[in-house]
Amino acid sequence: MSQSPKLLVRTIILIAAAVFTAGCASSPPAAKFSQRAAAGSVVKAADRAEIGVTSAAGVAIADYEKARVVARIKLQLASKQALNEAATPIDYQVDVKITRYEKGNAFARAMLAGLGQIHLDGEVEVYAMPARERVMAFTVQKTFAWGGVYGGTTTMEDVEQSFAEGVANALTGQGDKQSGRVATTATSSR
Repeated sequence: MSQSPKLLVRTIILIAAAVFTAGCASSPPAAKFSQRAAAGSVVKAADRAEIGVTSAAGVAIADYEKARVVARIKLQLASKQALNEAATPIDYQVDVKITRYEKGNAFARAMLAGLGQIHLDGEVEVYAMPARERVMAFTVQKTFAWGGVYGGTTTMEDVEQSFAEGVANALTGQGDKQSGRVATTATSSR
């Protein structure tokens, strides 16, 4: 085999790996916890959560896009927390810091899977108020790399929806319930 066919095979393998690990735009990403919620510290039906979105230095995201992410998280959170039992209401402050916001290139995605990827990553810290005691911390990362018509027509707004659902799953423990895991252990990263 000459050098160029080997390079072509490697390129195809890398692209296939990117496509299969990226998932589709509508699948919510799983949270990676640095501080897991103690038993009972998930957002329940009667709880109130104030959501704030900021961006890390160097991340290009407009204020209207931050507001859209907040709205999407609130909507997803409302539907997920309704699935949890009601208890004495707790107020939470949820701080989301966007660490990566790349819209990618629709034309490149349409031409070849793995090119023009969309990335949306965030760090989330949750505080019980009014004492502002940190009860949970995690990251959520969503990458979209499909190709063809699906890749070319998928937008950052589509990826924001699944990112918001991933955040809501982690806040309410619903992602753990769907995967068969239960978030009952607490660890600290302070």
